[in-house]
Amino acid sequence: METAVSQAVRQGLSRRRAAVYGAVALLITAWTLAIVYIAVSVVPIDHYLISYYVVDYRFGFTRRGLAGEIVGNVSDADFFTNAYLMRWISTAVYLLGLGALAYKLLKKRRSERRIMVALLLAVLPFGVPYAVYSARPDLFGAVALIILCLGLTAATRPRSMVLCCGLFGAAIAVLALMHEGMALEFGLGATLAILILARGLSAELQRLCAALAIGPGLIVALTVAAFANHDVSGKVCGTVPHRMIETPFASIKSFPDLINYVTGAVRSDADYHDWVCGWYLSTFDHTVTDGIREVAAVGLPALVGSFVLGVVGVALTLRAMSYFSGVSLRSFVGRLDGRYALPGLAALLLLPLFITGVDWTRWLLVVAFDVVVVYVLYADQQPEIDTKPSARAVRLFPLVALGFMLIPLGLAPGGGSTR
Repeated sequence: METAVSQAVRQGLSRRRAAVYGAVALLITAWTLAIVYIAVSVVPIDHYLISYYVVDYRFGFTRRGLAGEIVGNVSDADFFTNAYLMRWISTAVYLLGLGALAYKLLKKRRSERRIMVALLLAVLPFGVPYAVYSARPDLFGAVALIILCLGLTAATRPRSMVLCCGLFGAAIAVLALMHEGMALEFGLGATLAILILARGLSAELQRLCAALAIGPGLIVALTVAAFANHDVSGKVCGTVPHRMIETPFASIKSFPDLINYVTGAVRSDADYHDWVCGWYLSTFDHTVTDGIREVAAVGLPALVGSFVLGVVGVALTLRAMSYFSGVSLRSFVGRLDGRYALPGLAALLLLPLFITGVDWTRWLLVVAFDVVVVYVLYADQQPEIDTKPSARAVRLFPLVALGFMLIPLGLAPGGGSTR
């Protein structure tokens, strides 16, 4: 903490304000370690997250088969070791991506507003809890978007920008074979980056960049939807070994059972073969129509609740970023200069996710991520972020950060056919 305070003082901050930011940084560090500890030892959901790697191409072309090919067949002796490793690699890579955004903000100057925004990145709904408890292959796509945004910010020639978009599109096309949703999740962020961060592109080149960034992944997603084998669950199930694995809530029937589990008084184990065959693999036999029916079966109240929760998360996230960065949302949107068609079309690509999957809060957190990644790098270029914040903003900052930590929307569970 003393080092953080000393560095901040050298940047022209008062020792008192530097101490505030140092204390918040220490609190966020402790909170992060606590989230990781809980995910490892208290309420682990690795049985769910490693299931993204169960299916490969052994029984033909199927969705998410590339994930299984990377990890190895589920019947292999080292499958669980490799799958657990991939689950945590995705978390680590994603957090490094958020760290890269923070580093970009603080690289040239460490003004108070820059420090605030950099610290907030960890506690926002798509921050640490999301990285730890939503460690699906999607996180690799999120990192690809961060790299695209950083690349467009650094590029000075149109040719380099077009190349960045082409590489992003190719990466998403490959990643869509691990999780088809990635072809739809990050188009909004890519188009916003092209229109706001890429400087000097003509309208024609902007459209070309958008096509290169979104087109390849969309083609792969449509190919998966049209040609994926929907008769693999039984075959894959036959290769899943019987192995007892900790599965929280498998044997928890009441609140006292939950307390006993969380405190370590009892364990909650289940046969992984029975769990994955009975709950997850069946979704691979679902068509798009089945996904729509599953969403409809959830019922309007639950869907509306999930949607409202996500909208609140998006609103609070954007408000916090705008307030503490000093860069208004109006100026950010104004940078589009009326060019709403491309972002609008990219936003429409998210609709299939809502139609075929019940994870509505999760999809809205992706929207927040798409916007904020671009917003942070846009704010980095604006003079307002280097202005001195008001005393009120400094007082509110620890409370807002604590509020995000105490209500971690990134823990919102997922579900549905697009899990």
